[in-house]
Amino acid sequence: MKKSIITITVLIAIAGSIGIVLASNKAKITRAAHPVKERTTIPVKVREVKEDSFATNFTVNGSTAPVKEVKIASEVQGKLIGLYVKNGDLIRAGEAVALLDASVLRVQLKSIEASIAKSELDLRRYQKLVEMGGATPMQVEAVALQLTSLLAQKKEVLEQVEHMCIRAPFDGRIENVSVELGAFVSYGTPLSQLIDLSSLKINIYLSEQEAFLAKKGQAVQISSVVLAQPLTGHVSMISNKADASGKFLAEISLPNTGKQPLKAGILTDVQFTPDALQTGLSIPDKALLSGAKEAKVFVVRNNQVEQKSIKTGIMSAGKVQVLEGLHAGERIVVSGQLNLENGTIISINQ
Repeated sequence: MKKSIITITVLIAIAGSIGIVLASNKAKITRAAHPVKERTTIPVKVREVKEDSFATNFTVNGSTAPVKEVKIASEVQGKLIGLYVKNGDLIRAGEAVALLDASVLRVQLKSIEASIAKSELDLRRYQKLVEMGGATPMQVEAVALQLTSLLAQKKEVLEQVEHMCIRAPFDGRIENVSVELGAFVSYGTPLSQLIDLSSLKINIYLSEQEAFLAKKGQAVQISSVVLAQPLTGHVSMISNKADASGKFLAEISLPNTGKQPLKAGILTDVQFTPDALQTGLSIPDKALLSGAKEAKVFVVRNNQVEQKSIKTGIMSAGKVQVLEGLHAGERIVVSGQLNLENGTIISINQ
């Protein structure tokens, strides 16, 4: 009897131990399946949004281009029998660039002139016959119409002969000669390019704020690595409509008659100096999480952060004008943003 009691006690103890182990393992499995997230505190630096003033000076990049630039092309077809220019030549307006073979047209012109002479003689004869009653007015009219048609044909052929000599439309420099003597040239075939570098233009693209600060006729400073000192240009055009990216096209005109004239295609910096100040909310530029076009910042709420989208304006000297999205006195994160997300707990390091 005593042995049975001992056996039962041992079995109960073993079962209890197994139950304890199983319960412990279940608790471990439950904790592994549903881990408790530890809320880490991220140290950051913050600054207050404040009122400030902004210089309206700004610089935009662009490249030089000729004010006048055309492709010299043939208006007729024919064999090229004369080429009077080469790359780099300076040429005056009206000077011959190339000559096409007009021999066929000249033969055609002589035939038309002979027909015209005959029609003029016929017209005089019929006019006399009408006076004598030997011809009708309708016959005179038919000869006159034939003469008019021949004169129109002559004019057309003369124009084609004139176009056989291809001339420069304005003063400039020859570039990209693309034909050789003896080649057959069709209508519209480009022969070369003519550019006028006596003045240049620079096409630039302005933001909304920049477009309203810039004025037509305004003087601007133009700098480049190839220039010993800046040049002065003027705003000649500002578009009234933004493109798909929200930018406004502006054109800068620049005289190019100095001792060291610029070439086309040179990169330049165009500086606008309206000499005016604007006031508004200011934040450090290092607070921005992305570019100024889709700007976002982290705003401090108690001991946590909230990501907000803002609209920016003028950017200068390490600071950004805030047009929408923030209020004066709010605190924003300026350092440590890489480790943050909405609701992150922070500690502030000044």
